[in-house]
Amino acid sequence: MKKAEFEFVVRSVTEQMVGFLMEDYGMSILDAFDKIYNSQIFIKLQDKTTGLYLRSAAYTYEYLKKEINSNQNRMPMN
Repeated sequence: MKKAEFEFVVRSVTEQMVGFLMEDYGMSILDAFDKIYNSQIFIKLQDKTTGLYLRSAAYTYEYLKKEINSNQNRMPMN
């Protein structure tokens, strides 16, 4: 896969996940992009060796939700 094709796929998956976050969590578009861009899942999505970019946006989103929910359950340390 060419670099431009790979980047298109990553952008497409990201945009779909933004829509999912807005719908499921009531986030604004900026908050949704921020949540994705600062996630471990986005790092893996950008890594060709993981193959995550080959999966559907819905599949990837399930892992993003798990990451978000696990982060929300962590207690802040003082």
